[in-house]
Amino acid sequence: MKQALVVGGTGMLASLTPWLVEHEYWVSVIGRSSNKLFRVMNQVAHRPHYVTPLVLDYHDHAKVHKWIQHIQLMQGPIDLVVSWIHEPKNPVLLAIAEEITAYRHDFWRLIDIISSARQGTMTDIQLPRTCLVQRVILGYLNTSQGHRWLTHEEIVAGVIQAIEQSQEPVVAVGDISLPRPDNIR
Repeated sequence: MKQALVVGGTGMLASLTPWLVEHEYWVSVIGRSSNKLFRVMNQVAHRPHYVTPLVLDYHDHAKVHKWIQHIQLMQGPIDLVVSWIHEPKNPVLLAIAEEITAYRHDFWRLIDIISSARQGTMTDIQLPRTCLVQRVILGYLNTSQGHRWLTHEEIVAGVIQAIEQSQEPVVAVGDISLPRPDNIR
C-alpha cells in the first residue's frame, strides 16, 4: 500500500483521511488536538489499522523528525504529503523532506495548500529534486448573496483533484483572482 502523511489533517482536511484509506493508502495524520484526531479515527472506524494518529504541534521540528522517522521504519517510505501548514511553513516542510529522503531515493509528492491571499508571497524552498510539488490555492466562491469561504468539503475536493491530476502543478479551488473580498461570509 502507498503511504500518505496529512499535516494539519483534523480540521478542514478531516474528510481527506477516509478518502485516502478508501484509495488504498496507509495514512498518518498530524494534529494538535487528540479530540479532533479521535473524530478523524471515527470516520475510518471500519479500517482504523490503516491510520496512525499523531498528536503533535508540527512546529516542533524535533518531534516531526522523530515521528516521520518512526512511521517510515514501521510502515515504509512516505509517498504523498498533504500539508496545510500555517507560517512559518518552510522549516516544517524541510524537516519532513529531510526524513522522507532519508528513506526514499525515488520520487514522492507534496501537495502544499495555501490561501489565495498568500499566493503572491509564496516562497519556493529548496526541496529535494525527488519531491514533486503541487500547490492547491484556496480562493472564495461568488454566490448570489456575495462571496463566501470554501467549505471543508470543497477544499478536500480540490485536494483530491490535485491527487488525481498529478501532472497539474497548481490547482485553484474557488475564485483566486481577487484579494479577500470585504463582504466575505
